[in-house]
Amino acid sequence: MKSIYDKIIKLRSQIRYHNYMYYTLDSPIISDLMYDKIYHRLVQLEQKYKEINSLNLPQSLETEIGSKKLYIFSEHKHRKPMLSLESSNKIPHLILFDKRIKKRLNNIQNIEYYCDFKFDGLAVNLFYEQGHLVSAATRGDGYVGEDITKNIFAIPSIPRKIVGSNIPKRLEVRGEVFMRKSDFGFLNQSRVLSGQKVFSNPRNAAAGSLRQLNPEVTKKRKLMFFTYGYGLFRTDIQLDSHYDRLTKLQQWGFPIHKQYIRCNQIKDILNFYHRACINRSKLDFEIDGIVVKVDSILLQEYLGCVEKYPRWAIALKFTAMDVETKIINISFQIGRTGVITPIAHFLPIRISGVKVRKASLHNMGMIEKLDIYINDYVNVYRAGDVIPKIRNILVHKRNSSAQKINFPSRCLSCRTPLVRLNDPVSYFCPSSFSCPEQNFRRLIYFASKRGINITGLGKKNIIKLINHGCLSTPVDFFTLTINTLTLIPGIGSKLSKKIIHNISCSKNVSLDKFICSLGILNVGASISKRLANHYQLVESFLKTNYHDLSIISGVGPNIANSIINFIENKNNKNIIFQLIGILKIFYIPR
Repeated sequence: MKSIYDKIIKLRSQIRYHNYMYYTLDSPIISDLMYDKIYHRLVQLEQKYKEINSLNLPQSLETEIGSKKLYIFSEHKHRKPMLSLESSNKIPHLILFDKRIKKRLNNIQNIEYYCDFKFDGLAVNLFYEQGHLVSAATRGDGYVGEDITKNIFAIPSIPRKIVGSNIPKRLEVRGEVFMRKSDFGFLNQSRVLSGQKVFSNPRNAAAGSLRQLNPEVTKKRKLMFFTYGYGLFRTDIQLDSHYDRLTKLQQWGFPIHKQYIRCNQIKDILNFYHRACINRSKLDFEIDGIVVKVDSILLQEYLGCVEKYPRWAIALKFTAMDVETKIINISFQIGRTGVITPIAHFLPIRISGVKVRKASLHNMGMIEKLDIYINDYVNVYRAGDVIPKIRNILVHKRNSSAQKINFPSRCLSCRTPLVRLNDPVSYFCPSSFSCPEQNFRRLIYFASKRGINITGLGKKNIIKLINHGCLSTPVDFFTLTINTLTLIPGIGSKLSKKIIHNISCSKNVSLDKFICSLGILNVGASISKRLANHYQLVESFLKTNYHDLSIISGVGPNIANSIINFIENKNNKNIIFQLIGILKIFYIPR
């Protein structure tokens, strides 16, 4: 039960972090698809192990919609919560959604749905009183957002005053602020010419533009707006469908995108989805799927909501896009643990606005499975819209220039014969700290947050120290002096003093962090904690044997062999004993 508890805590922590990066900072570091995968895994665990709540687990994420606001803007409370949407990129989930709706409505079969695009921008809530725009806010945590009223005034497509008949006294209008692809291109070109950092995609550009402290900057960015819904909506006339309400909003001056459908057949929804998928590249704005909503307001109210999602709506997202390119080379990368990873280099391509030049092939097994040759044509996609991967080889395009890939038998850095791991397709260099390329990566990891955490001493400075002969093993970190550091270009007296102070502070290190910092093959943070909990003393860990390791939960034969081989290496053992003499290694019960 403890391991399940830890998994749920870890997943919740990940979700909250990614919510903060997406909703608060507008700087997502994973794709929506990857986020959904993590979230669905959490929901599965919470539903399967409902009794876990008896362990006083912190509040479930089911009640959290977005993330907290930034403190550079004042708060704005939504009249009605801005709920998120249940989402998936799998068609069977849409079919299951339809069945679930009909079951809740006593098997009524003729349910009408309203379907439109899922715009990839920044969701905003506009509040009108007596027909005048008085405030505007971001989604925030779904209940309280950031007041961005002044910047919203800078977007021409958002009416400051509603015109028409039957205008409600109070009204919340919801929609997406976005930047056209063409305007995004011009913006990045101008930023390159002025020496500024470019935006990675139109969504980030729109979000950054909308959160400017100076509304004049927002005005210059040419932001656009589409209405997709509403919060508070009370009128004197009968508007009992989502479509009717959007039509009314359009009559009042709000822009509604023209590509939508109303239908009562799943096949029609899927046709709309497939057309959107095919035509998305032709649009001058980004979409990442479609949204399907029960059209009847009465049925929406009857179906209600869970804490985070309305039961009457779902987002069906697009799967990863494939782009064709040509393999021009295969290189072999040596990781910090010595594992050799083949990397496919291809002619640069753009996938979802991101330039991609290479993709990992993981091991010899993948090369053989794909039957890949240099000069082959391949389809590349971004898994989860993040990690480049090769989908398949276009064998029919292979010609006489194709070259078979030869996996090296020796390490390309130190020429040591490579050793096959327990599986027949993976190889690694056993030289550890003696291998220059491997040692370089090990030193960076040793000083990182996952290692002993020497702050202020980043990758660039470590490279400089290695090149100047000041750093060759982890022990050398603790022989550095202020005088030595000030001789390195770019490291002045002030930074030198800070680094030496931080090195001194890093000497107090927990046993699990120390084990993790060594870079033992297959031993990451989780396994390091298990090892620390079992041995509690670093001396006991160094005296371990295969039998002792085999009784530790999560430590299988491969990990046990890796640990034994690493500890028995004379050079590794010498470095470890020197570190033990320098560091104060302590055990923290976890």
